Amino acid sequence: MAGSLQLAVKTPCNPVGGPATISGNTLHVGDIAVGAMGCADGAGAQEQWVLQFLQRPIEMTSAGGALNWTSGPDTLTLRAN
Repeated sequence: MAGSLQLAVKTPCNPVGGPATISGNTLHVGDIAVGAMGCADGAGAQEQWVLQFLQRPIEMTSAGGALNWTSGPDTLTLRAN
């Protein structure tokens, strides 16, 4: 939006997103908005994990053609198909 960076994530329950900033190799997501659909079973737990991951600073690194996002004790590794 108007030159700003936005992060959007689709969980099994709801879309999640918010404004993002990058400082060096660190991604920060602020004012996270979540859809209003209720979640049951493991899908709700997965959505909570995503929210916790995004609420902490995310260190971004790359190695071997993969992008690694590390937030607290958790790391997501993203690879192109």
